[in-house]
Formats: sequence, structure tokens, C-alpha cells
Amino acid sequence: MRTNVLYVEYGVELDLSREDLGCPDLPGLWKRLHHNCKPGMLECVDPQHPADAPPWLYVRENEDGTREARHINGGEHTTTGESDEHKALKERIARAAESGGFEAVVEQTPRHRRRRTDVLVRGDGVQIGFEPQLSSITAQTVRRRSKVATDDGITPAWMTNSHTSKVIDQAPWARIDRMEWHQYLSDTELPVRGGVRGLMIEECSRMGTVCPDKKAGRRCSGWHGSWTDARALERFDDLVIRAAARDLVPINVVQSASRSVWFWVPASDLEKVDTTETTVPGAPLGGLIIRVGKSPRLRDQSCRYGQESGHWSSPAGPRDRGEPVNGVALASPPAPRAAVFLDWTGAVHWSSQALPCRLCRKATQTRDDERRPCHKTCAEEELWRG
Repeated sequence: MRTNVLYVEYGVELDLSREDLGCPDLPGLWKRLHHNCKPGMLECVDPQHPADAPPWLYVRENEDGTREARHINGGEHTTTGESDEHKALKERIARAAESGGFEAVVEQTPRHRRRRTDVLVRGDGVQIGFEPQLSSITAQTVRRRSKVATDDGITPAWMTNSHTSKVIDQAPWARIDRMEWHQYLSDTELPVRGGVRGLMIEECSRMGTVCPDKKAGRRCSGWHGSWTDARALERFDDLVIRAAARDLVPINVVQSASRSVWFWVPASDLEKVDTTETTVPGAPLGGLIIRVGKSPRLRDQSCRYGQESGHWSSPAGPRDRGEPVNGVALASPPAPRAAVFLDWTGAVHWSSQALPCRLCRKATQTRDDERRPCHKTCAEEELWRG
């Protein structure tokens, strides 16, 4: 029986239909909780829990001997089940994973019963626990449930359709559009609006700011990286498949001594920056998430030509013997490249949302053939330069 009652101290969900509440390792638990529940002990984790309702519960026994949970404010604890939107999203996640050749298990619960994962996807050497969260939830609950998942070797992946959801930045997450439940099950495109970023590498002399390494009013001759949120996925299904294939990986970005954020990045971008070892004490979410700095330090990609290396080739003999050179044909200069003009008159090259151009980083509403933000003139210059 699903009762949506979480025992906060142990992070275990109770089954009120069983004598031991589904916790054989905690003898006498009912006696401990009955008539002794205080705010913070039992939490309502029902997906339909109202956003403005207190989450704390108490348990009682009815005249017929059945047990039930009620909100401490006096309202009954409803167990009406999941919303249609929540069910539809779980089915879409499972279908997307299976279309990519991966196994998906809906409502996966381990023997210890400390968690119930909405959709567990077994990928290439990784397990992703997808959690669509459409109702309100506290940041503390997100962190606690994510830690339970990582203790089982599962990388959490929270989904939300709200700009203000507490899952944002608390664990690996992604934000999608709010739709009717049947649209989640259709072929309607479901863009990922947040939670996925990419690495942007810029030459220091072109950044227009002070050097992030020197912290002074002068620039260096090197390159710097930054995480940009201008890279959005057009299809939510791609996030499921690419996360299972380890083409998208979650990272934890340290912003200060007391704050860090989570998001997904392409694995190819992560290979270009130095990361913190995840085996050190205090690694985020059990060490399954890679930690990087707010200003990612690029791996050494600079040119070393002309610097002392300690290895020298043998000196070559003189080649100029003073002999006359006759009949030398000079190569014809290359013909100038023809200008490139693109036809972006269709609606597919326009969007109502302005995003940074992938080339010049200035805001634009135009999109290239791959639906990436890009000025038409920037794209033409890129093709002209080859």
C-alpha cells in the first residue's frame, strides 16, 4: 500500500498497512510514533501535496483498527495517487530510454525501501534515477532523496516544469515546458529550457573584461572558459538517451564556500577542463557528481613553439651552393573566395526568444539550420572563412 508518509530521521517511506510499517529494522516504530508526532518527524511526499499546505503529518488508528496519516494542521492526508501529468512524464521517460536501447524500470524500489525511484534507467556503466517533480518540494528533501539515490549508486536526475521549483540547482535537474498530460505522451517537441549548459572558450583579448586569472586591469595572451546556459536541447528525449549513454554528464559547480549549483554538460566539454577528484571527503552527492570551479580552468592547450624543451634535432648541412636557379615557375595567386549568402527567410530560422549568438555572443532571435541561436551575418562569415 502506498501511503506517501516519509519518516524523515531515517529517510524511509512507511507502509501503514503493515504491522511493522514496512521497517522491520526499526522495532516498535508504531508505538514510538503514535500520539508522539511533531513537525519535522513525518513528511507528506504525495505528488499531489498542495504547494501552500504544511508537509508534516501525524499517524492515528481508527475505530476499525486501520491506520492513517493526517496533516498536523487538521486536514486529512490524501492518497489519491499521482497526477496524470506525472504518470505521462514517467511513461515518456521510459519510452525514450527504451528507444535508445536502454533498460527502464518504473517505480523501482530496493529492498531497504528508503527510496522509490520514478524511472530507473540503466545506461552505459551508469544508472540514472529520473524524478519528475511537478508539485512543491523543499530543497532539503531534494538533497536528502538525492543522497539516498547516490548511496545506491544511482545518479539523480530531477525534472520540473516550474521556474521556481526547489529542485533547481539542488541536484542534477532539467526544466521543461508546462503542458497538458496528453501532450507529454504525443510526438510534440518538448524542449529542455534549463539545466543543460555548455563550455564556451574565448581568447582573453576578446573577452572585453579583465583577465579572470590575473584579476587585474590587463589581459593575458591565453584562453579562458565559462559555462553558458545558451545551449538548450530541442528534445527532452535526447537528454534521457544522452545521459544514459554518458554523452551528457552532471557537474557540481562551486560558486562560494556555502553555495554550489548543478547542471548537465556534454562529456566532450568536460574533457577540456580540470576537475576535482570525486573521491575526496565531502564530494557532492556521494562522489557520483563531478565537481568543477565556477571559472573552469582549461587543460593545457597552448602552443609551445620556440620554448626551450631540451630536445634538439641534428643541424642540417648548408643547402645553398651558389648555383644559379633557372626556370622557376611562380604559383598563381589563389582566387578570392566568393561571398556567401544564406536564405533564412523561413519561419524555422526565427524564434520569439532572444538568446546569445553562438559566434558573437550578442542576443539574436534568428536560428541556423540546426536551430541554434546565430546571426545570419555571423553564419555567412563563418562559411566564408571556411
